[in-house]
Amino acid sequence: MKKLTLFIALSLINISIVFAQATDFTTDDCNGITHNLFDSLDAGNVIVISWVMPCGPCATYTLPAYAAIQSFASSHPGQVDFYLVDDYANTACPTLVNWGNSNSMPLNTAFSDIAISMSDYGSNGMPKVVVLGGSDHNIYYNENDNKITFAGVQTAISDALSAPLAINDHQSSKFDLISFPNPTQNGKLNISYRADNIENINFDIINVLGETVHSFHNQTPKTIGQENITFDISKLTKGTYFLRYSTLSHSEISRFVVAQ
Repeated sequence: MKKLTLFIALSLINISIVFAQATDFTTDDCNGITHNLFDSLDAGNVIVISWVMPCGPCATYTLPAYAAIQSFASSHPGQVDFYLVDDYANTACPTLVNWGNSNSMPLNTAFSDIAISMSDYGSNGMPKVVVLGGSDHNIYYNENDNKITFAGVQTAISDALSAPLAINDHQSSKFDLISFPNPTQNGKLNISYRADNIENINFDIINVLGETVHSFHNQTPKTIGQENITFDISKLTKGTYFLRYSTLSHSEISRFVVAQ
């Protein structure tokens, strides 16, 4: 009996290890936009995936997860994404999108592609919700049907938002690079950094897809020491961005969020 108990315990440990990390994918959503899971997680986003048939009970048990995601809309705008995925990729995109809209889950990124497989996360069964985050691509939540709870998903998202990033954040840097306020809401981004030389500095703003969306080049510090500068970012949409500071000899990155 003791041997059987030990075997079961070891089996459970092995299962937790197998499903400790997310499975990467690259695929297009229902709008034709390409997504790579690990790139999104590395950029500091939290991805919540819900697999649905779709069906009535799927909506009932997915809504708490959707509500948990929306609770971060103000504090972390554009950073927590809700992926609405057809379970076996046999539902047409328009049907899936309409189902989400009619069941009070309009803010979603819809997919109908076998590349996003719920089988990668253990037992099947709709709906199935996982919360993924961090540069280690960890799974913070993994539940099916009536086990899905608002509190559970909300806690998992909070934990995932606190996960370490692959990119240096804020002032853990040689030049004490800081962007503030964060989130920024007035169309202005203030930058503080330490200049060691009178040389040209380039600032680039990069979105979560790795695309440079704005650049401020040849910004020359007036003196050696701490410098402050303000950039107009009023044309940026809500979401998470990265500020890259670069000279001829050095480059650093700081993350910031545009709230509105």
